[in-house]
Amino acid sequence: MPSLQDLLASIDAKRNEMVEALSEIIRIPAIGPESGGEGEFERARFIKDMLENCGFDEVDMYDALDERVKLRLRPNIVAKKKGRSARTVWFVSHMDTVPPGDLAAWTYPPFSPRLIEGKLYGLGSEDNGQSLVASISAVKAVNDLKLAPDLSIGLALVADEEVGSEKGIKFLLEQGVFQKDDIVYVPDYGNANGTFIEVAEKHIMWLKVRVLGRQTHASTPDKGINAMKVGSELITFIVDYMESKYGVKNALFDPPTSTYEPTKRLQTVGNVNTVPGEDIFFLDFRILPQYSPDDVMETLRWIGDLFEDKTGVKITFETVQLTKSGKPSSLDSEAYKALSMAIEHVKNVEPKAGGIGGGTCANFFRLAGIDAYCWESCDDMCHTANEYCVVENLVSDAKVYAVILANLCHKSDFNL
Repeated sequence: MPSLQDLLASIDAKRNEMVEALSEIIRIPAIGPESGGEGEFERARFIKDMLENCGFDEVDMYDALDERVKLRLRPNIVAKKKGRSARTVWFVSHMDTVPPGDLAAWTYPPFSPRLIEGKLYGLGSEDNGQSLVASISAVKAVNDLKLAPDLSIGLALVADEEVGSEKGIKFLLEQGVFQKDDIVYVPDYGNANGTFIEVAEKHIMWLKVRVLGRQTHASTPDKGINAMKVGSELITFIVDYMESKYGVKNALFDPPTSTYEPTKRLQTVGNVNTVPGEDIFFLDFRILPQYSPDDVMETLRWIGDLFEDKTGVKITFETVQLTKSGKPSSLDSEAYKALSMAIEHVKNVEPKAGGIGGGTCANFFRLAGIDAYCWESCDDMCHTANEYCVVENLVSDAKVYAVILANLCHKSDFNL
């Protein structure tokens, strides 16, 4: 009969192999077409080759059509080890990354991994390469025991997570890959000591706001309507009003309130002595689940009408992205208890549940009526220059996932 100690030791023995696998993944760009990239095809091909030697019964490609990339497809990989039951324990991670941004801000080139003082530097090393490699390594360690699992074991490695998931997890859900009683883990958010389990997310609303005034020479501002001036006042009013009207706190979330942030602004005019006739800016709202995004939009339109009447401009609000939040995942489920137990066993810490304003694949499962749990150990380096993965986190997270699988899929084999 195998022991948990032996299982975890087998993962320790693969430390260098895991670092090398993550390094190879970092070397292969996987940036979406929205940011000028060609998607995940080359990276998916490398990962699929990795999976062929991990003891799965089937490794399938689910390709979503996307005319914006050369091969017109965005690949998703689904690998399964069949158990006595069709009910499946899933680990879901994403293959794509955001673009590197300002290359001058990187000490080390983003696609040339560097291992320095226990940290592996490179674009996508933590988001989401760490969890991708950790989950593959955990499943391989369990499958190498050559035991028939009670529940099936699955990995879903998806595309397009960074820009809405239309070609990724939403596509797989539409294809019927998952069942209502499946157990789903999405290792894509956490904290440094591994004590945080994400069980809920806020509504996400991205808005493009266009203020149309009337352009004129800056020396005769009375002949025009300064759209930038109105837009600036509008931004301040929107943020202050939203924080006042929708200001209830929810202790489950961090931060505990809804947030309303102006983020991106387009150039108005190219010279100093012209009053701009158009101002375009963007807002990023993260709204607590107890509020309705439709009600928020009605409030925005009321504010827009108010400013139109006051200033003579025309204001439009365009929804760039709207993702409503699903029902928080249960804390009484078999899945939550197995994750908590595994964290305590491996990391010797007591985890707690909470919600976030960020968006992950977990929310799309909740919207589909499937509980999902988001957890990893990380320094929260996602979307930053000099992103890195702490190698100890890579290894210890793989151990946590392996203990979960031992508990849920091989309980009798490990005498648990």
